Amino acid sequence: MAEGGHAGAPPVRLWVRRVGVYCDEHRKTWLVAAEEEEGMLRARIQRVQVPLGEALRPSQLPPSRLPHMWQLSQGEQYRDSNSRVWEIEHHLMLGGVEELLLKLVPGD
Repeated sequence: MAEGGHAGAPPVRLWVRRVGVYCDEHRKTWLVAAEEEEGMLRARIQRVQVPLGEALRPSQLPPSRLPHMWQLSQGEQYRDSNSRVWEIEHHLMLGGVEELLLKLVPGD
C-alpha cells in the first residue's frame, strides 16, 4: 500500500477538459492516466496545476476507457458519466501531490 499523508476531502466532481486533463468543482486541474493490471482498470488522478485552455466537447475527444465525468457517490465511490461505479483505492498526499486512485468495479 502506498504511504502518504491525509489529503482532505476528495473532489465532488471531475470533468474532462481535454485528453488527460480534468477539472474539479473549484477549477483545480487534475492529470488522469488509465492503468490496467490483470484486467482491472484503474485511474490514477493527480492534482497538478496546468493551464485550463479550451475545453473540448466529448465528441471532439478520441475514444477512451476513461469517462467524461466522475461524481462522488455514497461512501468511498464515484459514479461516472457511463453509470459505472469506481471505488476509491486511496486518496493521499504523495510527495506534495494530491493523488486519487480509482478502481473500476466490475459490472453485474
